[in-house]
Amino acid sequence: MKYLSYAVPVFIVILIFGGCSKTEEPALQEAYFSGKITVDPELDDSQDYSGIELLAALQDTQGNPVDTIYHAITDTSGFFEGTARFETRQIYPVFISRYGNSLGVVNMIFADGDSVYMESQLPHAERTTSISSAENDAYQTFERLQRNFNRVALFINTGEMEPENIEEELQKWSDLYWDLYKQKQGTLASRNSASSSLTLLYGWNNELFEQRLNELIDDNPEIPSDVRRLAVRYHTAENGIEGAEQFFEKLSDLVDSPQYRMSITMDKIELYFDSVRINRAEELLTQFKLDYSDNERAIEWANNVEYDLKVLSPGQPFPQFEFETTDGSLITSGELSNTPFLLEFTRFDDPLYQEQYERTTAIYQIYNMFGLRIVTVPLSTSRVALEAFFEEHPKLWDVVEPDSFDQDEILDRYNVNRIPTRFLVNERGEIIQRYIGTQYDDIVRGLQQILTEQEAE
Repeated sequence: MKYLSYAVPVFIVILIFGGCSKTEEPALQEAYFSGKITVDPELDDSQDYSGIELLAALQDTQGNPVDTIYHAITDTSGFFEGTARFETRQIYPVFISRYGNSLGVVNMIFADGDSVYMESQLPHAERTTSISSAENDAYQTFERLQRNFNRVALFINTGEMEPENIEEELQKWSDLYWDLYKQKQGTLASRNSASSSLTLLYGWNNELFEQRLNELIDDNPEIPSDVRRLAVRYHTAENGIEGAEQFFEKLSDLVDSPQYRMSITMDKIELYFDSVRINRAEELLTQFKLDYSDNERAIEWANNVEYDLKVLSPGQPFPQFEFETTDGSLITSGELSNTPFLLEFTRFDDPLYQEQYERTTAIYQIYNMFGLRIVTVPLSTSRVALEAFFEEHPKLWDVVEPDSFDQDEILDRYNVNRIPTRFLVNERGEIIQRYIGTQYDDIVRGLQQILTEQEAE
């Protein structure tokens, strides 16, 4: 198998950047959320299930709740109900606790107009929870399809499949994802399925890729962010930067949402940034700050990009570091000189990181033979949480000891404002690319670049 050629991914949830003006109240969506939580009778046979709290909240990089979107407390029977209010349909963590003790976290989708029902038995919420709603049921179908494909992808990535069979297999799974997109339209599962279908086509069946991309835009021009990035890459490869600009203009003309148009402008700035056309990126960034001067989150994003342009852009030397690992040894940037490495900043309880972990494992197993090292820096993570994570997942690479570093300093130095954030660095210590959240799908391009550089030396 030519893993580098096909870039077979393990797919992940899309998180959408929200940009609301300081002077505007966001238009909140609502979902009804109810259910019943009981306790294992071997632990508590009183049949009094009152006082169990459910809290859904947005979190900052350090895991602190910053915006509560749902809160409810069970009655004696364990029943709870209430309305979740949120800006964006996506997967949210729901924290379960009782008498101040944390008892578990479950992830679910809140979507406008949806009615979610959950049942769970403590203390094993992660194993006993069932969630049902139109949106969540659709997503469970997507997850089953995803798990099945991930097994095939890992098999392909090991090189066991005959090259002549790979395209046929990719076509089959792309069609399955596309069928699910059509069947579940209007859901997060549908959006993710469309993304998966197009990703599997890109680079070898571009004719069908473009056909489905245009169909997706016709259905709803506010296409997912990862599809937008893939489309930009396609148009850039076909017609250069000018082709990408024409695509941006086409998309801007089709959408009505000012927020989505802002995200297109952000993509355009990042395109020039990634293409090392720094002067043009700076020009657009200056105009962006003028256009969105009253938008707090837009300005925060712009300031982060400015720092990136100066310190963390591709080709820049990666800032030096020294960390203590969980086995008590030190790992430094000097030790990793002459070695390509991936440095990742995350929380182990982050749903996106957990979904990406299988892919990271596959990447490590394949590219470690070419010298790739991986170092994980856990943010806002206790020793207990770390050990619990690795009871369920293999620990194959260096992990930094929790709380052995100044977290605020790390967040500032590496401009970590969303997680997971990863940096791919070549053997000369130069930044290849930074990957935030779902951008991790693009890492194979960076790994290809490193291997190409190694072959040329």
